[in-house]
Amino acid sequence: MNSPVWMICWQEFTLNRRNRWVVSFALLFAILTLLLAYFGMVTSGYAGFQDFTRTAASIINLGGFLIPLFAMLLGVFSFITNQDYFEILVTQPVSRSKVLLGRYLGLLLTILGASLLGFGLPGVLIALVIGVVGAQSYLLVVVYSMMLAMVFTGLSVLISLVARRRQIALGIALGVWVFYELAYGMIMLGTTLYIPPNVLKTVLPAGLMGNPVDIARVLSLLQVGGPHLYGPAGATLVKLTGSTAMATVFGLLGLLGWIVIPVVVSMKIFERQNL
Repeated sequence: MNSPVWMICWQEFTLNRRNRWVVSFALLFAILTLLLAYFGMVTSGYAGFQDFTRTAASIINLGGFLIPLFAMLLGVFSFITNQDYFEILVTQPVSRSKVLLGRYLGLLLTILGASLLGFGLPGVLIALVIGVVGAQSYLLVVVYSMMLAMVFTGLSVLISLVARRRQIALGIALGVWVFYELAYGMIMLGTTLYIPPNVLKTVLPAGLMGNPVDIARVLSLLQVGGPHLYGPAGATLVKLTGSTAMATVFGLLGLLGWIVIPVVVSMKIFERQNL
């Protein structure tokens, strides 16, 4: 536990956890999750806490929307605002790759901790009121949301290193978030209208791998719903891979790529960058 990476990681986590926005996000996320768990079936004439399976289905879009935004904003502000601290770390007898990895892990620990509080507090209350039926589905949705947090934390670090100025980095971060949350789906939808059905079977899974938000969403739907909830990309992925299990493996590999590549690229850039 005395390794430089761990020490930098813990210092980064200590600095970030004191940020009032971290606590605010955790509370907001917990409140919204509770509201979805309680009012998720109100349109069907039922008010009250749902079980874990229905709650998991309700929070898929919430996690996919808020967690990437939180990771992007906190990542950019942390790396750009604490630039003097960054420069001090670089003067220490520690390689730049370890410095960057430590800061990334500390930032990630903060984001995961806040997100887990947002998921965990409602989960405990649901378990006390309804029971633990379907808890596995809920936990898997949480896991995929955590992996999505890793993706966007890595992207925030990469953006911060490339932009190096707060306004530019923040603009790029918000632009990337809007692109993956809104624009990407519209582009895919518009494109698929003009693609022959035989080609579409290949294009849909390939397009799915291009958006980590969609990957996490499809993986979650594969766990909490039947074929009628998979959506076109999920249904095509299951058909091409032959089973839900293989489709899940394929999606996990895609998410792992999105997690690793931004961090590796960031290390390469930082090793050659003048501060």
